[in-house]
Amino acid sequence: MTSTAETATAEGAPGTEGSGIRYLTGAFAPVDTEVTALDLAVEGEIPTAIDGLLVRNGPNPIGADPASYHWFLGEGMLHGIEISGGRALSYRNRWVRTDRTAPLLGEPTIPGQPDDTAIGQITGSVANTNIVAHAGRLLALVEVNLPTEVDCSLATRGRYDFGGRLRTAMTAHPHTDPATGEMCFFGYDVLGPPFLRYHIADASGEIVHSADIEIPAPSMMHDFAITATRSIFLDLPVVFDLALLGTRPFPATWKPECGARVGVMPRHGTSDDVVWCDIEPCYVFHVLNAFDVPDSDEVVVDVCRYETMFDDDPHGIGGNSARLERWTISTANRRVNMEIVADLPVEFPRPDERLVGRKHSVGYFAVPRFDREFADPDAISLARIDLTSGGVQVHDFGPGAVASEGVFVPASEDAAEGEGFVLTIVGDVAGKHPSELVVLDATSFAAPPLARVRLPQRVPLGFHGNFVPAGTLRG
Repeated sequence: MTSTAETATAEGAPGTEGSGIRYLTGAFAPVDTEVTALDLAVEGEIPTAIDGLLVRNGPNPIGADPASYHWFLGEGMLHGIEISGGRALSYRNRWVRTDRTAPLLGEPTIPGQPDDTAIGQITGSVANTNIVAHAGRLLALVEVNLPTEVDCSLATRGRYDFGGRLRTAMTAHPHTDPATGEMCFFGYDVLGPPFLRYHIADASGEIVHSADIEIPAPSMMHDFAITATRSIFLDLPVVFDLALLGTRPFPATWKPECGARVGVMPRHGTSDDVVWCDIEPCYVFHVLNAFDVPDSDEVVVDVCRYETMFDDDPHGIGGNSARLERWTISTANRRVNMEIVADLPVEFPRPDERLVGRKHSVGYFAVPRFDREFADPDAISLARIDLTSGGVQVHDFGPGAVASEGVFVPASEDAAEGEGFVLTIVGDVAGKHPSELVVLDATSFAAPPLARVRLPQRVPLGFHGNFVPAGTLRG
């Protein structure tokens, strides 16, 4: 039997009906109550190999002003589903209690946190973009601030600065080497120079390498890539312009005159080691994966490539859509060969994380179907794309269904690539019904789901999440 308890409620959290801003209505509309529900109803069977916590992050604004709201700036909310023994043990959702969010909930800020006044910030932290586990800690991330640590119940512990070693912002997209346990990440600073700093935390969570990377302008570098030996930076022409503050919700703009380039650096390198390769102006939010080409100077990186960004929508990303491309970068001649892998709109790419930085053959993607704009979908399906053949398998969740990013969970530690399950939270485009956690068989991707877990409320369309295996966290 499912039991449900409510915790905090934010007055004015939804408060946006009729606003006309797509990011505050329908599938994007915020929820106003924190809920804990136990022993969730399941249709079908959850494989017992899935043992841990699926946790997702995304904006859930409190009292947002539609005129000045941007999708990237809403207060972060975590949604967690605990799975074990073929059962969905619990669901809970919690706002991340940053110094910006806690007062909006009528709560005091958390005492004793590391200071963040030295970090160049556009706004106070909303911790709304990703949630990652490393060295026993669970970190809620947004790319212009320090991480915010939460516990396994999603309660906020406070800002985390790696024992005082991190004095800059941290990307929302760190990448962890599955062989060494090293977590590689960067942070950009719109108030630099330097505008970009790079870090490596070892498997124990200690920062063991840092380097300032010289770039000419404060570009919005959302993601990057690692191989087994190198790191790859994307210096693309979405640039922060603080003169835009007060005139548009998000102070970054498309500036193709700044040029575009890709930088390849040895993993433990410095700015002097980066080999920069010019490319045609474009933008990339997300990288699927990258790998070294054996016996060669080349690296391969798979990206979701946009032609432009932030040039027609003050509240989000606009009508642009991305295509999956494979970029082969030759550091010897400083050239990048770009090849379309699959000619369909894709986003939120996910690999089998056991192959991060190594050659991969499969990726999982969100595939929107839309008549008007990318951010106003009729539905969102998931796709499994074969990176070798370009073959595409689509799982369609039905008319008006919108799926979140798919997260791959292997069937076992030594299972072959792609042998496992894909987890996604599915809602409806109108935002009228509770969401479901859907479990797909990754080896039979278009087949009916293995299981559907009924959640006690709607989960707004958010950004990113991860599966945290049982026993990973420190309590």
